[in-house]
Amino acid sequence: MQRRAVKSAMRTFEVLELFAERRRPMALHEIYSELGYPQSSTTNLLKSMVLLGYLNYNRVKRTYLPTMRLNQLGNWVAGYIQAEGGFRDLVNEMQRRTDETVGLSTQNDLFVQYLFLRGPDHEFKNVPPDGTMRLLVDSSGGRAMMARMTDRAIDKLCRYTNHYEMKDDRVSYAEIMKDVSWIRQVGYCYFPNWPTPDVSSISIALDADLHGIPLAIGVGGLADRISRNKSDILAIMREMIATFNERTHATPAAVTSAESVEND
Repeated sequence: MQRRAVKSAMRTFEVLELFAERRRPMALHEIYSELGYPQSSTTNLLKSMVLLGYLNYNRVKRTYLPTMRLNQLGNWVAGYIQAEGGFRDLVNEMQRRTDETVGLSTQNDLFVQYLFLRGPDHEFKNVPPDGTMRLLVDSSGGRAMMARMTDRAIDKLCRYTNHYEMKDDRVSYAEIMKDVSWIRQVGYCYFPNWPTPDVSSISIALDADLHGIPLAIGVGGLADRISRNKSDILAIMREMIATFNERTHATPAAVTSAESVEND
């Protein structure tokens, strides 16, 4: 059974993401051609978004453009996260000291999602956009967070990932638990040459959470750079996280966080 997004909702956000990428007014034919939608359904979707106040329609030029109402939906989130414990400062300073890409991620159902990332100035970088999602079982941040969960919760995550056919190959609970056991011993997850052969990452789960939602911080970059500097990166991460925990008096996240995965 494959889990699929509701088509109307998916198309709405794909339209908005297209505008975020192009950053200019766009005509109807540009939108449906770029996204591969039928013209009629695209017309109805855009008209609905205009009626709700999320798109502006210029009748003279026949172009659409997002309105400031969209900005009002999410402009509070970054400040909210920052106010919850200085997470952005942690990311920024860790990036400065490691000179690699640093990201703060959170669990989102069966996925890990980047809240924000900070990339280096040098050319040896590969920075995904904020909001990028990857399967928990396929990311260093996800594995680091899973190591804080109960074995039963991890089993549920594996079963749901397989049930909804999130991966081409099935997830092996036994293999996941081998990795989780190691992470529990050393306190971090190291993913060499993943998600692509030339990229590696190191992640550590944070004691702090975001209203019960687990968090992890990770350092990633070109595989040879991360491998060469692994010891130094880990030392920086551990030092900074320990200082961060002392400063914020963080309460350890609940190990049963994945128990909330929906049972449908």
